[in-house]
Amino acid sequence: MSLRFDEPLWLVLALLAAPCAVLALRWLNAMSKARAWSAVVLRGALLLLLAAAIAGAASVRTTDRVAVIAAVDTSESIRRLAGGAGAGPAGATTAEADWLAKAIAGRKPDDLIGVVSFDGRSMALAAPRAAEPGDLPLDVRAAEGTNIEQALRLASALFPPGASRRIVLLSDGNETAGDALAAARELAKGAGKAAIDVVPIPYNVAREAMIESVDAPPQAASEATVTVRVTLSATEATRGTLRLTREGEPVPIGPGGAGGRRVEFGPGVRTELIPVRLGPGRVHRFKAAFEPDTTESGAPVGDTLLSNNTGEAFTVSPGRGVALLVDGANKGRGPQRPLAAALAAAGVQTTVIAPEELPADPLSLQAYDVIFLENVSADEAPREAQALLRDYVHDMGGGLVMVGGPDTFGAGGWKGSPLESILPVKLDLPEQLIVPSAAIMIVLDNSGSMRRRPQGSMRTQQEIANEGAAQAVRSLDRQDLVGVIAFNSMHETVVPLGPNADPVTTSEKIRAIAPGGGTNMYPAILEAGNVLRAATAQVKHVIALTDGISQGEREEGIAIVEAMRASGITVSTIAVGDDADVATLAALAVAGGGQHYRVTDPNTLPRIFLKETRVVRRPLIRESPFTPRDLASGSPLILGLPPGMPALNGLVLTQRRDPREGGAGVVNALATPQGEPLLSHWNVGLGQVAAFTSDASRWAERWLAWPGFGQMWAQIARSIARPPMSRQFDLAMEIEGETIVLRLEAADDAGRPLDLLSIPGIVYGPDGARTGVRLTQVGPGSYAARMPGAAVGSGAYVAALTPRAGDKSLSPVVAGVSKSAGSELRRLRSNIALLRQIADETGGRTLDLQRPELADLFRRDGMAPSEASLPLWRVLLLWSVAVLVLDIATRRVAWDRLLPAAPTGDLQELASAARETAGAAAAAVRRARSRGETVAAMPADRRPAPMTSVRAPRPADRRKVASPPVVAPSEPASPGEPSGLLAAKRRAQRRLQGDDPTPGDGA
Repeated sequence: MSLRFDEPLWLVLALLAAPCAVLALRWLNAMSKARAWSAVVLRGALLLLLAAAIAGAASVRTTDRVAVIAAVDTSESIRRLAGGAGAGPAGATTAEADWLAKAIAGRKPDDLIGVVSFDGRSMALAAPRAAEPGDLPLDVRAAEGTNIEQALRLASALFPPGASRRIVLLSDGNETAGDALAAARELAKGAGKAAIDVVPIPYNVAREAMIESVDAPPQAASEATVTVRVTLSATEATRGTLRLTREGEPVPIGPGGAGGRRVEFGPGVRTELIPVRLGPGRVHRFKAAFEPDTTESGAPVGDTLLSNNTGEAFTVSPGRGVALLVDGANKGRGPQRPLAAALAAAGVQTTVIAPEELPADPLSLQAYDVIFLENVSADEAPREAQALLRDYVHDMGGGLVMVGGPDTFGAGGWKGSPLESILPVKLDLPEQLIVPSAAIMIVLDNSGSMRRRPQGSMRTQQEIANEGAAQAVRSLDRQDLVGVIAFNSMHETVVPLGPNADPVTTSEKIRAIAPGGGTNMYPAILEAGNVLRAATAQVKHVIALTDGISQGEREEGIAIVEAMRASGITVSTIAVGDDADVATLAALAVAGGGQHYRVTDPNTLPRIFLKETRVVRRPLIRESPFTPRDLASGSPLILGLPPGMPALNGLVLTQRRDPREGGAGVVNALATPQGEPLLSHWNVGLGQVAAFTSDASRWAERWLAWPGFGQMWAQIARSIARPPMSRQFDLAMEIEGETIVLRLEAADDAGRPLDLLSIPGIVYGPDGARTGVRLTQVGPGSYAARMPGAAVGSGAYVAALTPRAGDKSLSPVVAGVSKSAGSELRRLRSNIALLRQIADETGGRTLDLQRPELADLFRRDGMAPSEASLPLWRVLLLWSVAVLVLDIATRRVAWDRLLPAAPTGDLQELASAARETAGAAAAAVRRARSRGETVAAMPADRRPAPMTSVRAPRPADRRKVASPPVVAPSEPASPGEPSGLLAAKRRAQRRLQGDDPTPGDGA
């Protein structure tokens, strides 16, 4: 073990101890030497400790332990193209697992092994540990593509201190994102450098045909004819049929209007130009597919893979969009609902879908100018789609109308959702409802088995369950009561039952629940019931979730929930995982008057929690007839409606937005006689949102025959819908590798370029990711921007730009581009050169996939012993405090008084001075007597005792030592001098100092 300093220059501070010691010895002369030197030593030690702490002192221990982390490529190219590694899509990953199991044999007991799986995203399957990694599920799919750089950086971050580092990379070397070589060079530097051994997964597809790209104009005029460019390539001669579809419908591109076009090409590249007339819609998606001919044996001619034989593109036009009706009242099935019929009768082209079919990509939403959500609950709409709807309104200028019903607004769990902030009404509990609407207890399993990760997920079951419970809490009102109990072998109250006044803090506490322990659910449910019995609320409900078999008997649990139901408390249960006791949990839900959910995919837990919270939101619904009141707002949504508005039979209770709290732009058109909002709307960003808190079917039964029913919904659709796109802008969007390129041409109606515009915008990826962008002017009316690394995955990328001329907002511009799927499958051979370069840059080796026994991953050759560094600043700081206390004490406490007395130089000098004074006094007396003068005798009580021994005075007493009394002759005082004893003392003092010669002494 040795000592090391991170910044040794700070040790110069310790040199201050020398001048401090010199000064201290001069200033502390009133102390004894022992005490003075102790103060000097302590002050020097204090300076040395502080200097060492600032310099980063650390204890360094060397060890020969080796940690190896395997980064295993599980991308699509490995599965599909590495045929030599095994049979079938999972053959290569099986071969990688077998190689790793054999290569780690023979390691020392304290050596560590960890595993990282990666494709387009990296995932740590096993942290470095001394135990065997076990049967790891390497067949993991996280994202499209291959990102070797991310895998190397994750592996480096997993290394523990005090071990030599080695990464073994199993890959084909074909990266679609990142820079693996740059990451390898960084890992080869510094104190934490790691050698990277590579295991190439070789393949070389010699017979392959594919579609390289499909291109279409990003923008075009409505119903114009555009040219779709399809680029094909082949390694050898092939033939087949090229087909093209638009919005899923076949486009006749063959001779004489036939469905497909016959093509024969290769080896090399061939480009096909296909003219297509656009329809009246706003978005036109094209998909090209090449179908190779087959031989008599059924094998494709000149082709191996069919997964890279397709490509997509799309064009956006400023044509007339349509309305999208998300039908939650009839789930998009069965006979046409009244709202859809009314829109169709008014000439509004409408597409009706079920809530689960709500588009979750921005391109699909571009086909619609206005979207109706009719009686759609929050748990029926994916959360990603909810966030996309908000962006569709705010950034893309779309229109949104939420139509009421028993399962929408606050009763449908929309509180706390991404859409809550853009609704023109507040979903909080109306002020007139004083009693809390609901009291809900969430009972969450946090046993050790909740650490499992569902297939295809990077989150554990515990994290998913926590997130679901957190979303449920955010959907509750502030006046509602909420509590959370976590249980394993024991149970713990994470959130005591109380008003949901701070849902953010409550959600954070729920997300912090960690797994560990066994499973004992019944005491936790009993505790939840006891807490709810003492609460005051209209609805009391318990949601219990577990992934295992609980301790205790089923009859015990059923008796508990039956007693709770008798007290007005309902119980619902959620079973997660294969080990859960589904039969018991279902029986508990039946006995508790709730619902039972069997969850095979834990990723659906948030939606189930939201669905359960709807059970306690029923008090937000008021079903009693009322006549709407026109607030004379002048709103275009109800302008010109015929008189005699019929009564409605119910609504979902909401509140008006306070103008002082951001609701100044809300137009309240209709309300109930009590003042609750019925029809409200406002502008949100570039779009508009309207809310109708009653419904368009059962509660509006009397409205269906009223002439104003269809007129009102038609006016709402046209007023809230997005306006037609401006023809002032022409936006082109391209993808170059992983870079998105945007080019915009701006001109006024006369064709003159529009300069000095500010053009910010947002680019939406296929996964819903949002990336900000700002175009800069590059010429007259020309603007451009490049976004490196923005186009990693395949799919549609949509740009929504919001040009501004000074303070004036111009019409939004929307365009997009598509990146074909399977880009890594278009690389037909392994990039072994890159892998070897990575190994050379880091001092690693190139290993053989077929010879794992020769890998010797834990070899020590060429690896310097690792060093485990332990910072000492905490220890040094504690010692500094202790020394500082001693330093102060030795200066303030006269501890040297306790030492035994001993003659010193000061004592001897004092004794000598006393003898000289006594001798001078005696000589003065003798001279006085020889002259016949009378000498006054000193009273006996004032005579000094004979000096037989002298006590050493304390240092503090030395300043108090006076000259010994002198017996002086009684002689007259000089003129002007005091007489008496005082004068005698002064004359004796002068004579002693030699300033006043004694008379008769020859002076």
